[in-house]
Amino acid sequence: MHFVDTVYEEPFYSSEIFDFYFGDARLGVFDIETTGLGANSAKIVLGGLLTPCAGGVRVRQFFSEGSHEEVDLLTLYTDAIGGADVLFSYNGDRFDVPFVNARLERRHLAPAFDACLNIDMYRVVRGHSMLSGMLPNLKQKTVEDYLGLWRERKDDISGADSVRLYYEYTANGSPELLRRILLHNSDDLRQLARILRLFAKLDMHEVAAHTGFPVKCGESLAFVNGIKIDRHAVEFSGRYKALPFDYVIFDEPWQASFQNETESFSIRIPCLYEKGVVFADIAELGADDGEFAAYPAYGSGYLALRQGNEINYGPMNRLIKRITRTALARFGA
Repeated sequence: MHFVDTVYEEPFYSSEIFDFYFGDARLGVFDIETTGLGANSAKIVLGGLLTPCAGGVRVRQFFSEGSHEEVDLLTLYTDAIGGADVLFSYNGDRFDVPFVNARLERRHLAPAFDACLNIDMYRVVRGHSMLSGMLPNLKQKTVEDYLGLWRERKDDISGADSVRLYYEYTANGSPELLRRILLHNSDDLRQLARILRLFAKLDMHEVAAHTGFPVKCGESLAFVNGIKIDRHAVEFSGRYKALPFDYVIFDEPWQASFQNETESFSIRIPCLYEKGVVFADIAELGADDGEFAAYPAYGSGYLALRQGNEINYGPMNRLIKRITRTALARFGA
C-alpha cells in the first residue's frame, strides 16, 4: 500500500451563498481510479480525497500495489471519506459511488456514503447550467477548459492511460509511472475543487433544492432532499444521524417525524394560498421576521414561497433550514 498526503496552498471555494449551505459541514472532493468500468471484474487501485485545511487543501491518496491490497485500500479509503459530511464528485452518482459500494460488497465490507451527502457536479452542470448546449460534451476536462482551468492541469494522461500505466507499474515498479498515475488523480481532485466556482454562475438556491443540503445543530446532522411544495404545504424528507431514537413532533405549527431504524425523517410546513401565491406565516411558524425581511418575497409577516409556477428557492430553503434546525434542537443537540 502506498499512501500520499500533500497540502497545496490554494483556497477551497467559498462564497456567501455556498457557505450558507455548506459552511458548517465537513467537505470533501473524491475520485477513484480503477482497472476497468465493471465493478464485478475490475478493481479499485487508487482512491483520492481532497479536503479543506488550514494551509489550503489537503490531498490524500490510497494506492494499491496489487489486487491483494484492495481490501486494505477500501478500508482505509472509506474510513477517510467517512469523515466528510458532504462529498463532491464528477459523475460520482453513476460511477464512483456504485463502484466503491460494489467492491465493498464483494469484499464483505460495510457500504460507504450512507452518512454523507454526495453532490455530483456532472448532474449539476447538466441539469442547472447552459453548458450542455454550448460544449461538445460534459466531460470534466471539457468543463475545465471552458472555465479556463486547463492551465492548472499538469498531468498528460487520460483515465484509460491510467489503467495501462497501472499494469505497467505492477510489472516493473517504475517510480515515474507511479508519479504519473498519482498526478492524474491529484489533478482530477484539484480541478474538480476548482470547478466548484461554477456555482457563482448558477442559481445555487435552485441547485441546492434539487441536490439536497445539510442542516447541522450541535452534533446532530440532517440531509434535506425530496422537497415538494403545493397550495397547502412544503413537505420534505431526508436522512439524519446522531439521533439514536424515534421521535415525532406534533406540538409545533409544523409536523416532523424521525425514524431511527431507517435514519430518515420527514417534515411538513403548512402554507396559505391566495390568488396564485403560496405563503408561509413566519410568526405562526415561530421564525424570526428579521431572518427573512431582506427577501422581496417577504411582507407583513408572510413569506411568498411560490408565485404561480415560480418557486422562490432562496427563502424556501432558508425556512426549511430554520425549521429543520429547530426540530434537531428538540433532541437536546
